[in-house]
Amino acid sequence: MANKREITIHNLKSKQYREVFTDGASLGITPSGYFHLNFFAQRNAIPKGMVFDVNDKGELGEMKSLTSNSKTGIIREHEIGLYLDLKTCESLRELLDQKIEEYKKIINKK
Repeated sequence: MANKREITIHNLKSKQYREVFTDGASLGITPSGYFHLNFFAQRNAIPKGMVFDVNDKGELGEMKSLTSNSKTGIIREHEIGLYLDLKTCESLRELLDQKIEEYKKIINKK
């Protein structure tokens, strides 16, 4: 009978470790063959400034417009970009598939 071999892996968080929310991701392939995976959060644009009417008492009234340097539309703020090789991408896909199936089993039991 062969000797059972084992190894302990210790998980440490680097000083730069942080958790971020993500709405989605984009993925491309670099010229050197790596996958470049970006995670982003989406939100509406925050105006740089707004113009309001002011009444005789000095109180704000109706907003008239946004300042000319304000953005409109949707902002995708990219939080982190990862470079992965093919083997790592395949491992990530396998892990995601496993966790999706695990989640579906939990939800179906409820």
